[in-house]
Amino acid sequence: MQYNPYKKLPLYKMGPVVGRELLAYDEDYTVNRLFAPKGGNGPIHKHPHKQVVYVLKGSGLFTCGGKDFDVKAGDVVQIESNEEHTFKDIYEDTEWLEIFTPGREDFKPEQ
Repeated sequence: MQYNPYKKLPLYKMGPVVGRELLAYDEDYTVNRLFAPKGGNGPIHKHPHKQVVYVLKGSGLFTCGGKDFDVKAGDVVQIESNEEHTFKDIYEDTEWLEIFTPGREDFKPEQ
């Protein structure tokens, strides 16, 4: 059992406005909480991991698999391996969880 093992890690900046906080890491999964202010966005990207995005608060325009979706608090987006996706536009200050499987080696905390 681990209890808040990454609580003291600094917020990781993903570009000029998006921040990422590592919540849980294992070779089988990674869980992050992300924050972005109104007007923020991210580059379209893909990775070999399956991903689930759960919007905690706020709203925005999310693109996945070539389709755009207005998402808001309580919405879930399931992203397949190597499917292009991003938040194209953040309508208001927004916070979301990202769950990856398998774990993201590139997000592994330094020991």
